[in-house]
Amino acid sequence: MKKLLFSLAVLSAVAVTAQVGINTDAPQAMLDIRSKGNQKGDLRIEGDLRIQDVEEKSIQWFLVWDEKDQKVKRTSLSREISRIKSEIENDGKRKHIRDKQPARADEIINKIKQCAPENIVFDKLFGVDGKHDFVYCAITVTGTNYNKTWLNLNLGAEYANIHSTNFDPIVSKTGEVAHKEAKTYGSLYQWQRASDGHEFRNREKTPDKAQSWTYTGNSAGKFITSSDSNWVSNPSSDFNLWQAGGDNNPCPLGYHVPTVQEWQEFYQAVTGSTSAVSTGQMWIQDKLPNLAAAGYHYGNDGSLFYDKDGGYYWSSTATSSNNAHNFYFHRDGSDVNDNSSQVHGLSVRCLKD
Repeated sequence: MKKLLFSLAVLSAVAVTAQVGINTDAPQAMLDIRSKGNQKGDLRIEGDLRIQDVEEKSIQWFLVWDEKDQKVKRTSLSREISRIKSEIENDGKRKHIRDKQPARADEIINKIKQCAPENIVFDKLFGVDGKHDFVYCAITVTGTNYNKTWLNLNLGAEYANIHSTNFDPIVSKTGEVAHKEAKTYGSLYQWQRASDGHEFRNREKTPDKAQSWTYTGNSAGKFITSSDSNWVSNPSSDFNLWQAGGDNNPCPLGYHVPTVQEWQEFYQAVTGSTSAVSTGQMWIQDKLPNLAAAGYHYGNDGSLFYDKDGGYYWSSTATSSNNAHNFYFHRDGSDVNDNSSQVHGLSVRCLKD
């Protein structure tokens, strides 16, 4: 919890009727506090601090008291507003957790707190339908000429689900361990489709195609099967719906489905190449946790293939009106330039905008 102490603005932005200086005989038109000689120390305030006769015209920054660190900190007005909004939003999420999981609420909240506050990421539909109550923990992946922030779990992974007794949002499994652990697998999305339930592994199936990318009608929540590569009857050429700001982007606010170029950058950080490799480098990689061999749903009939044996991840980049780029790996090789029919259901891992 932070408490507002007082506002400090640039000289041209504040008019005051009195000048107060500490350790200076020529105070400026603001509260002027300076160290004496080479002395250093903490600013300590006991009791109430009151400032009167200050006309605020344009606050550029101000000081707050941070209860956690027991320090006065400088912050911007926009940052403080964002923090307050975040606290209000998080209070609502905590209430949702207590309402839906009263017996386990404290346990769930404490597990979420194990992730650094700035890295806690709630699913886009958290608290909306009760089916997407997922919490993720962002992680920074580094390598040669590489520094990007990713979610630490696939969308829909059981470890991210607050309703699962296996909830563990900071879990970190790599290599063979991740591939054998079904709780890392998560949902399997048809390309450029929104999170409507079709992505769940226990979903219903239907042969009825959607009318458009954004309107699925009676097929909402169902995996659409088709032998002609697409789940939409008349797909338009709008292929940016999964990118940052896209209407169907299933990722949390501030995240998106990686483009093929963004997957290539990560792939190169692991393998040193942007082309297919015939080694198991991606199978045993340890840069991005929980990147599991979750398999995929075959578009023709919705069958599950290659779980535990192959990882298949969508990019947000189309290759044609029926196909899109995807990244895949198995024990003996991988390819970041593969492409699949848009009707298939593949894993989604989100990248920060």
